[in-house]
Amino acid sequence: MMRLLIGQTGAPTSVVNASLRGFLEAAADHDVLALRGGPDGLVEGRLTPVTAADVPVVATRHGGSWLGAGRRAVTEEDLDTALDVLAVNGVEGLALIGGNGTMALLHALANRAAATGRELSVVGIPKTVDNDLVGVDHCPGYGSAARYLTKVVPDLARDHAAMSGIEPVRIVETLGRSVGWLALAATWHRDDPAYAPHLVLIPELTFDRAAFLTAVRDALRAHGRAFVVVSEGAASELTDDPFEAVNHTRIILGGVSRALAGLVSTELGVAARGEVLGMVQRSSGALASDVDRAEAAEAGRHAAKLLADRATGLMVGLHRSAGQTGYDPVPLAEVAGRTRPVPPQWRSTNPADLGDFHDWLSPLLGQN
Repeated sequence: MMRLLIGQTGAPTSVVNASLRGFLEAAADHDVLALRGGPDGLVEGRLTPVTAADVPVVATRHGGSWLGAGRRAVTEEDLDTALDVLAVNGVEGLALIGGNGTMALLHALANRAAATGRELSVVGIPKTVDNDLVGVDHCPGYGSAARYLTKVVPDLARDHAAMSGIEPVRIVETLGRSVGWLALAATWHRDDPAYAPHLVLIPELTFDRAAFLTAVRDALRAHGRAFVVVSEGAASELTDDPFEAVNHTRIILGGVSRALAGLVSTELGVAARGEVLGMVQRSSGALASDVDRAEAAEAGRHAAKLLADRATGLMVGLHRSAGQTGYDPVPLAEVAGRTRPVPPQWRSTNPADLGDFHDWLSPLLGQN
């Protein structure tokens, strides 16, 4: 029997509690502590005993985080304090659920433990709606946020079509500070081909003011309206949002859609609305993908098994082959602090060019 610690850093997703419960189910033969409150809790020693019975199944169908969440720009002193907390509490294996900042924290803890002669196994459980983790085909959390967008954005387009006489241009803003995976998901229109977005802007493509205005003008001429999707991190020069803040420790409030709407109104002389979808994308348990929830739980189970085998320095990876998802581990050194952008073949401002991306996305969305 080992003493294990499970925690989460960064923001929640609608399926993060499924990863927690999956971990606890697979770790039933071990003594498990819960880290409460993210990295602050790790430094401050907020650890409590936990079993799968403490996390009800219903919690896996809701947003938020049973463990609590948070971010912190971790210092060298914090690393030493955290290792002291782990040692005092007899923790032999640590699993953290999170994104690339979390994997960087785990990697730093593992390196610091090795350098100071402490025995500690660390394993990462991937989690981010941004889908920007290196070493995975897709990340738990993304499929549900994507599904939310595929359900609500076509209805926003229908609403826009009805109101286009007084609001010719509508610009809808998704999450995604440095990558466009969610904005691309919002271009999904296979169930509603008449209501496809006319234009999508992602951070991987440099914002071209003149080309943007031309595309909006062309959509107005062709359709009588222009419906645009934009990632919060596209055209970041138009806002004051702190996209380069260390470990995402400053809040991005959203606003590029409104800045673009103002640009359209000024330059083209037509009414335009900027719509910020906000945190509901990552928190909507009601529209979560059943596939995503199952994969999140399985990622948690694999992490517990890796720790039980005293593996260390790894993140659970998700890979697809022949329609099946596998969970081969990936070295944290290949993941920590790195960002996976949208690949070149899917970098387009025209949703009509994204059929291959929609093929890739479709299995992640689950049942209607």
